Amino acid sequence: MALHLLKTIYARFFGSKKQVGYGTSRTGRVSAGREAFVLLNDKEKKQKKSLLRKLNVYRDRKSSKALLSYQTSGDRSRGGRTFLLVSCLLMAIGLFLGSNGPLNIKKALEKLDYFKITSISVNGCNETSAEKVRSESGIKINSSILSLDEEVITADVKEQNGWVRSVEIIRKWPDSVVIKIDEYEPHALISLVEGERPGLYYMDKSGEPFVQADSKMELDFPVITGLEKISDEAVRSKRINEALQFLRLIRANNPNLPAQSVSEINIDSEEGLVVYLVEYPFPVFFGHGDIRKKYIRLRKVLEVLYKPGKKGMEIAQVTYIRMDYLTDKVIVGYSESG
Repeated sequence: MALHLLKTIYARFFGSKKQVGYGTSRTGRVSAGREAFVLLNDKEKKQKKSLLRKLNVYRDRKSSKALLSYQTSGDRSRGGRTFLLVSCLLMAIGLFLGSNGPLNIKKALEKLDYFKITSISVNGCNETSAEKVRSESGIKINSSILSLDEEVITADVKEQNGWVRSVEIIRKWPDSVVIKIDEYEPHALISLVEGERPGLYYMDKSGEPFVQADSKMELDFPVITGLEKISDEAVRSKRINEALQFLRLIRANNPNLPAQSVSEINIDSEEGLVVYLVEYPFPVFFGHGDIRKKYIRLRKVLEVLYKPGKKGMEIAQVTYIRMDYLTDKVIVGYSESG
């Protein structure tokens, strides 16, 4: 009976479909109906359940061991591949940095047609020309945009072009370049007799001379003179600052003292600032310091002098105006009265 039970269980779990439900009857006859199934008594049913339970436990253990073995093998394999990949990557980086890798890559990219310059534009030109700046920059069509050196280009342009205050190189990838310049703005002319090229130079609002003027340029600016007579740098700097302050004040273009009415600002070591007007030859002695206060007083004096019909106050007869005669006093000299 036990042997028969094992055969039945084996046929159920491991046998073919034909062996699961069909077999010989207890009488030895073959039956295809209900009688073809083996009928088990209670004892045999208990033995069957016990054996099935053991077989299920055994099969589950085998499956778990196989799965664990596969997962462990896969984890080890992935860990080994990751370690190998990281090692190779670190070795490649070391070789790359140790053999001028970045420089070699840059040189290789510079040879590509994709980065060849096809357009060079210049912005910000008023006094100078775009073509001149483009030539001074040294940037060539068909050169590589990767090879541009902003510091060298800026130095070259500023050295050759006195109007240029600053230069900015803008790359428009992959093949266009914009040169953006900022020009000096002239506020006055300054006479310089020192150095290899004496003459008149344009001066900006900060007091920096930047380009030598000639007869073809605009010369309708006040001229600062007399600096060559002052050797003391501290005094010289102070007098220039006073002249710049006066220039800023007259740029307000008051009707009695507009910027275009001033022809010269002479810097004298003893008298300080001495101002000359365009229409009249007499000097205006400003002296040292209090430039703003003296400027306001001079406007009021000129307002009176410009009014016709005032007895004894004709501007054509003025020989000088002294703004620093006494504290809070202005003296006007006339030719007839002495």
